[in-house]
Amino acid sequence: MHKEIIQLLNEKRLKEAFTQIKEAAATLNNWELKSQIETQQTTYEYMLQYMAMGTQDPQREAIYNQLLCKGYELADKTYFLKEWDKAYGYFADTFRKFAQTPPHSFKELDFMLEAAKRTFDMSQVNKEEVQRIHSYTLHEHTIDELFNKIWVSTQWSEEDYQEARELLFSPSMAANDKAVMISAVTLNLLQLFDSRKFLLLLIAYQQTKEPTVTQRALTGIALAAYFQADRINLYPELVSALKLMEDDPAALKQLHDIQIIFLLSRETEKIDKKMKEEIIPQMMRNPNLRNPESKVIEIEDIEDLNPEWQKDLEQINSHIRELGELQLEGADTYMTAFSQLKTFPFFQEAAHWFYLFSMKVPDLYQIYKDKAFDEKSLLGMVVNSQMFCDSDKYSFCLAMQSLPADQQTFMRSKLNGEDSIFNDLKISENPTEQKINYIQRQYIHNLYRFYKLWKFKQEMQDIFREKLDFWNNPLLRPLILKGTYHGQITDYLFSKGYMKEAAELYESLAQQNPANAETWQKLGFAYQKSKLYDKAVKAYLQADTIKPNHLWTLKHLAQCHKLSGDYSQAAFCFQKVLEFDPDNLHILMQTGQCLAALKNYPEAIKVFYKVEFLETHPEKARRAIGWCYFMSGKYEEAVRMYDKLLALENPQANDWLNSGHVYLAMGNIPQALTHYRKAETACKSDEEFISQFLADKDALTAQGLSESQVYLMADILRQK
Repeated sequence: MHKEIIQLLNEKRLKEAFTQIKEAAATLNNWELKSQIETQQTTYEYMLQYMAMGTQDPQREAIYNQLLCKGYELADKTYFLKEWDKAYGYFADTFRKFAQTPPHSFKELDFMLEAAKRTFDMSQVNKEEVQRIHSYTLHEHTIDELFNKIWVSTQWSEEDYQEARELLFSPSMAANDKAVMISAVTLNLLQLFDSRKFLLLLIAYQQTKEPTVTQRALTGIALAAYFQADRINLYPELVSALKLMEDDPAALKQLHDIQIIFLLSRETEKIDKKMKEEIIPQMMRNPNLRNPESKVIEIEDIEDLNPEWQKDLEQINSHIRELGELQLEGADTYMTAFSQLKTFPFFQEAAHWFYLFSMKVPDLYQIYKDKAFDEKSLLGMVVNSQMFCDSDKYSFCLAMQSLPADQQTFMRSKLNGEDSIFNDLKISENPTEQKINYIQRQYIHNLYRFYKLWKFKQEMQDIFREKLDFWNNPLLRPLILKGTYHGQITDYLFSKGYMKEAAELYESLAQQNPANAETWQKLGFAYQKSKLYDKAVKAYLQADTIKPNHLWTLKHLAQCHKLSGDYSQAAFCFQKVLEFDPDNLHILMQTGQCLAALKNYPEAIKVFYKVEFLETHPEKARRAIGWCYFMSGKYEEAVRMYDKLLALENPQANDWLNSGHVYLAMGNIPQALTHYRKAETACKSDEEFISQFLADKDALTAQGLSESQVYLMADILRQK
């Protein structure tokens, strides 16, 4: 019913829409909602009456737009309430709990945070450990309630919004509290649009000072705009606020970086798969490669014991180097390592997935309050590293309590620098910018774990299943593709092999700057990799016009002509390449293949003979020459060439098959059968061989054999 109501609103059929909203809300025990619907319905009825009477109203347009917005809000709210009123799970249970026993107001939560702070201050003065733990616990419970209150809420009233805003800027709110609050607002907006919550994100980004808060707010703005564009477009003031960001260089840079991190999240499943299917199994196969006491494995020792161990070690090192490169880009390389450490009670609460890391949360404080550790210990490095997200740091610290005492001591003891199993990225020329990028990455990694690993994840729509291509959103496109960021996003997609998406963006880049040959080349290549050869040809021709006779362009233009079946143009382009690089064996072979496809066998044979002369291993050229002689009807020359191939130590099955064709065309049936039988032994089954034989039916009939002769030979070959 919700979809039908939204369709009515899209068609501006407000009278019918309000009627259906009222019907949908009739089964709900929510007098406030029903009252809101009736108020809007009555207002619209009056508007229709005044309009029918010819009454002039200068506010009519504004009121109509407000009613339209209210229609969407009430439709969404009704659907939200009906969906979660009868559902099961964490979110539904929390929703019903707050419906039956309303949570504290924002002002009351502010008082509770202040009370927790006073209790902590008293514990410092009195040196009372019990008071300190009580203050930490009270603080945690308050923040958890704040998170849940916002997460399961419907649209805020103006009073709710003002109180929430006051709380955001309250002195009692620490950076962690604000960060958790902003995360709750984001999660709520992804389920139910609320213009006031979106406005709070904008204010949090513009007016708070902590980067951990501003970057969560900006991430929330991007996600809400991406998933709720239709709703935001109903509010001109929100659209204008987004448009103003186009003039903010810092916001543009930060949004660009957030987009890249979300794109990198596409690689996380690939990394996870590589870890589970390649790296870990390789290490488990060979215990010597994972022995913690063996820091260096000498190659000589490995070779003495098992030559394959060196190969395994090299493969593992290669995988680790690849992961290291991805890590330098900001990819999430630790997902696999920590995915099994999310079952602690701490992670039962949704809010805890969004806590900034702190040893003051009760779960950790109780464990570590009497245990000092060195910052250069393994524990210290993990806790202080910017490479690990907050969620993984909590996992690591909670997992330590289950280790034997001696291992816990080792984790907390000082390590030598060379014993570090990881290193943070080098300091860039702009440390502030780099710090912000770390914060963005850690938050998005927290989000990724929440959607992928939380016990109740099935209750939510996984945002990471979407493309998260912000540039394809009309609200975000002007921000994401502003200036040089357009090219950077496009080149990133190109480098990661997302060719269809890259092609779309190269198209718009080419329109903006049609004289840039490199853009046309990349566009052509993206089309080529997407197997859109006709479009690739057009792009390459454009590049060739701007930058004539560029070898790379000509090679790829020729290849696309060939792949699209235009062998004449392909041969022409390959021959142009040969003018600049006459001994290029690959291009010579391609040229010969095109000439053969055009049935210009004499010229093709000349080209293949040149390859045979230049090539160290001329077997491919000889196969091509043999086939061209066969198709030219020069059977003796073909036999001579195939005899050279069959004299090799391991002749290919195809050589036996093709030489059999030659003898068949010559009428030498016994010799043809002998060669066909040789080819048959290399096939997995008789039918596979017969299929290969019949695939050359047109070539055989071109040599004068009738179709019946071909099928007769097939039946002879089926006999044993």
